[in-house]
Amino acid sequence: MDEAKSLGHLLGDRLKQFREEQGLSPEEFARKAKEVGLPWSRFTVNAFEKGLRKQIALEELLLLSYAFRVEPGDWFVGNGWAKLSDDARASLGVIRAMLAGSSPTDHWTRISQREWDVPEFKDAPGVVHAQFERMNAKLRRVRDSLGDGASTETAIKAVEAAAGPVEVKAAYKFQVEPLDVSTAAFRNWGHSLTQERDSRFGEAARMLSFRNLLASRRHVTRNLLRELAPVVKRKKLTPRL
Repeated sequence: MDEAKSLGHLLGDRLKQFREEQGLSPEEFARKAKEVGLPWSRFTVNAFEKGLRKQIALEELLLLSYAFRVEPGDWFVGNGWAKLSDDARASLGVIRAMLAGSSPTDHWTRISQREWDVPEFKDAPGVVHAQFERMNAKLRRVRDSLGDGASTETAIKAVEAAAGPVEVKAAYKFQVEPLDVSTAAFRNWGHSLTQERDSRFGEAARMLSFRNLLASRRHVTRNLLRELAPVVKRKKLTPRL
């Protein structure tokens, strides 16, 4: 199993990546956070990015997400693991799903370091091999759907995007698997449903009030799902909006 990091450490990794993508200095990032009432300084930003802050309060996460117009789950990207306590951890996919309002399903464990030697974990190598085979099966499925021109890198991105909260919600509405939604999005737009939503939401969102912001995002998402419905190759295509 991959090394699990605290939520604060994971947030710091993503925060640094996001900040650099936006071209913001730690001071500018903190200033934008302060605009919505989050009393961060550049020292707070640096502390998270260096892994010195192990925890983040729910209030901080909500205000941070509002400041930069992203979903709370968007701060925890990838396929790693989060350490929630000394003997409890969850995959980042589960964290994103819970922050998006879904109930946790699999990939939730209670494993302290001292428990690795007990008999029930003796088959860990076999479990890892099985996970590897499942990932390969997903990649083959995506590449078959996208066509011969699809690269392995694109297929990996589509598989990873399937864990996104927007994709998970859309899959529930379409009554299909999240991977079907992600594959359809890459076939339709060349990138994930989350990326397409954020692109259309755009800079205009920064001028909206919080209430209008949520309404506008829902409107954009509804339109995207209507566009995506014909691409999702299932009989039950009409989402429950």
